[in-house]
Amino acid sequence: MRIAIFADQLFYRQPGGIGTYIRHLVPGLAEELPEASFLLAHHGPSAAEPLFPCERTTMRRLPSRRDVTGLLWHTVEKPLLESYLGPLDLVHAPSLVCPPSEAPLVATVHDLCVLRFPGAFPARWRVFHRRGLTLILRRAKRILVDSYSTARDLHVLGGKRDGRICVVPLGVDRPPDVGEEEVDKVLRKHRLSPGYLLFVGTVEPRKNLSRLVQAYASLDLADRKAVGELVLVGAPGWMGRRELSRILSQDGVRWLGHLPEGELEAVYRGAGIFVYPSLYEGFGLPVLEAMARKIPVITSRTSSLLELAEGAAFLVDPEEVMEIRRAMRRLIRDGELRAQLAELGAGRAAEYPWSRTVRLTGEAFREMLC
Repeated sequence: MRIAIFADQLFYRQPGGIGTYIRHLVPGLAEELPEASFLLAHHGPSAAEPLFPCERTTMRRLPSRRDVTGLLWHTVEKPLLESYLGPLDLVHAPSLVCPPSEAPLVATVHDLCVLRFPGAFPARWRVFHRRGLTLILRRAKRILVDSYSTARDLHVLGGKRDGRICVVPLGVDRPPDVGEEEVDKVLRKHRLSPGYLLFVGTVEPRKNLSRLVQAYASLDLADRKAVGELVLVGAPGWMGRRELSRILSQDGVRWLGHLPEGELEAVYRGAGIFVYPSLYEGFGLPVLEAMARKIPVITSRTSSLLELAEGAAFLVDPEEVMEIRRAMRRLIRDGELRAQLAELGAGRAAEYPWSRTVRLTGEAFREMLC
């Protein structure tokens, strides 16, 4: 049987959460479904090297440009994916880009940000992603979501429970072994002293960095001296440059941009507290990544972050600057609480292996292939 997966995010400059999802999902599915061959359709380089070792996994470049193909798919719903790849038994759309096909469709809806926070997208992408969501709701035989929060959002959108929706949480890797010398080298490169406050994620208004910086700026001088800098890691997204122009004027706030995996790992290891007061998430991978590294976490008690972190992190109302401030102040001053949250977070991260994501996705695929 032949399964097509639309895999454009693998070739983005910053693959983000969806790229991470595909990288972990495909090799696992190749083991889970040994009778299947996988075609990864993409608009990346024509000479792209195979990204997965399995011989039943083939990279297939699509003609034309990404924006042209997407426009055709979401307007006239042509050309069919089969015109590029041949007969297919199943198609998986891991994002809100919906490839037209005669084969059954399994789609992953990570969040409803395009509806809940439309201002997080340029106008043309807002229209494009809304159309993709409409097509998925019309055509998909199974809809996989990362969290019960996103499942509820979809049920509310449809006005009733939708039996096609399956909750398939994402996962986290076991952190790699990194030597102290390597960590020290990266921290010296970025002129960082260990113990800082850390945020990792796309820089955009939805991540609520303006309120985070206000909370940091309002800390007592002694607390700021004890914790050091507020370090932001991540590429700028929609309106990200405008966001940065506001927040980087504050003393003690550093933005490192997008970091390669090795450097990001070292920057994680140097953090004292991880702060992620996002307004809305479909899952919250950075929170889980910080927990896996035994970094105490402050995050929001909203959307998926509540179900992911409740009982293992310090939860705050992300719209209340003083509540974020009090959480930071408490953790800065309470080493025992930091240690407790570090252990609780590590335990929570252990409950989210990628193997579960693969197994549940494989079960959904089998249902469609029977």
